Parts: sequence; C-alpha cells; structure tokens
Amino acid sequence: MRLLIPALLALTFVGCSCQRQSQDSTDRDAATAPAPQAAAPAAPSAAELRAQALEKQALQATSEAVDTLHAYLQKVGSGKTEEAGKHWAYQRQPRGSEESDLRSLKNLRSFRIENGPPKPLDQEAVPETLEIPVDLRATLENGEGRRYTGWYRMRRNSVDRHWELTGTSISVKLK
Repeated sequence: MRLLIPALLALTFVGCSCQRQSQDSTDRDAATAPAPQAAAPAAPSAAELRAQALEKQALQATSEAVDTLHAYLQKVGSGKTEEAGKHWAYQRQPRGSEESDLRSLKNLRSFRIENGPPKPLDQEAVPETLEIPVDLRATLENGEGRRYTGWYRMRRNSVDRHWELTGTSISVKLK
C-alpha cells in the first residue's frame, strides 16, 4: 500500500497530455490571433511613373502659362502697357484689332479675368504652345461695363523656358 500511494500521487500530477481544449478557448485564441495581412499594392511600373511625371509637368506648364497671361492682363488693366508689352514674343505690341480697345481703357474701377482650360496646339506630352480662352469684364469709372471674349495664344520660349504671348483675338461686347 505504501507503494500504491506514491504511484497514485505521481499520476495525479502528471496528467494526460491528450486533453482537449474547450471550444471557448479555441474561439478566444482565434480572436486574439493577428489577422492575415492584405496583399500589399504592387509598386507602379517604370512606364506608369514616367506617365505620372509627364502629366505633372504638363499640368505645371499650363499653370505657368495661365499665370503669365493673368500677369499680362493685370498690367493691361492697370494701364502699364509698356510692362505688359514685355510679355509678348519679340516684345511686339498687339495690333489694334487683335485686342479690340482693351489697351486703351482708362480709369478702370474693376477688371475681372476668367479663363477657360488651356488647349494644347501641339502634340507634345508637355505642351509648348497653348491657346487660352478668356472672358474679361471691365467696369469703367462712369459705371459703363464692357465684356471681352476671345483667346490668347502662347508659346514657351525655347531659350529661357518662360511663356510668352504670340497672338490674340479679343472682341468687345457692351453689357
């Protein structure tokens, strides 16, 4: 009997290694386990990166052209026609019929500039020539209002890469 007691005690401490886990503990383990990671998005190909870079350059180029046109029109609207003339290719002055009477306006109370989306005139990925539609509204000191519509053509100077005006067609419409 003395040998039986230590044997029974040994069996109670050792236990069976093939015990089953309860269903609750299995669910708990599944809930705390890390979720499988979703597949990482594929890195863009070289062609996609190049296309994105060209699109960014084209957007920047058209934005610079519009900024140049607005700077020109602001100078015209403020009566600084000589400074405005520097925005033209070869610093030529537009002919009288090209800008209607826009350059001769004096005493402006307000001058509003709106432009449409620039249209590339070439087939380059980053445009070198653009046509920008405009809608201009001028209010004179005496309250008279005028509306000008038309377009300006611009090109990027091949030497210093700035935008310059090359042509225009503006017509006046009385309000």
